[in-house]
Amino acid sequence: MTQSDKKVLAKLFSRENSPRASTDELQGLLLQVVFALLMVFMIAYFMFVGKVEKEREEQVMELTRQKLTLALEKVAEDSRIRYGLNALMVQGADGKRTFEADAFVSNGKLVMTPATRAAFSAGSAAAFFDYSNADSLAAKWRHSALNAASLTEESLKAEEKEWFENAVDKEIENVRLDVRGVQRSLASRLQKQWIENPKSLGGSFKDLDKFDFATRASEVSHELKERSLKLLSSEAKAEMLP
Repeated sequence: MTQSDKKVLAKLFSRENSPRASTDELQGLLLQVVFALLMVFMIAYFMFVGKVEKEREEQVMELTRQKLTLALEKVAEDSRIRYGLNALMVQGADGKRTFEADAFVSNGKLVMTPATRAAFSAGSAAAFFDYSNADSLAAKWRHSALNAASLTEESLKAEEKEWFENAVDKEIENVRLDVRGVQRSLASRLQKQWIENPKSLGGSFKDLDKFDFATRASEVSHELKERSLKLLSSEAKAEMLP
């Protein structure tokens, strides 16, 4: 409170001076009180409006993320179909996918139905082609997800774009791990059966029994790994993911 305000109040409430307080001084003081109350109200109002606006923006962003998450799930599922994973993996009641390599390997060889073999071959070729160009694949995923969500990249805020790009990269990696996991599981099962039955390998290994081969397994592990991946590539007529 200013010194002049104090003087006015003193005149108003002083028995000696109150009779002589002027009407202008009283109106001026009341006007200052009104302005002060109005200022407090305006500050409170704008704080409330700002809070409501922020909450509304957060709700809109959350809705956008939900739409993009569902869209990415659709793109990921389409990719799994493209890479033949749905024909090879089994989805449980909990939604988790598992792969049983034993169902596709016997006596050191791949055993697949024509439909499964076709899915493995076409899927492996498509996966190797797509993942050979990471930038192109990410751009394709973003475009497909935005279309599925009925959104455009320009409509996303900077924060939403950053979240979206990270989400795309994460889903692309998840699908890659599924494809690679299937391929490596098949290769691992082939190697295990070769160790258990070296004669199925032929060549320099055909005269070794299981015990002799087991003692040399660590020596030839790299060769077995390369041989299994080469067999898979030959069967699929496509390169395996590195």
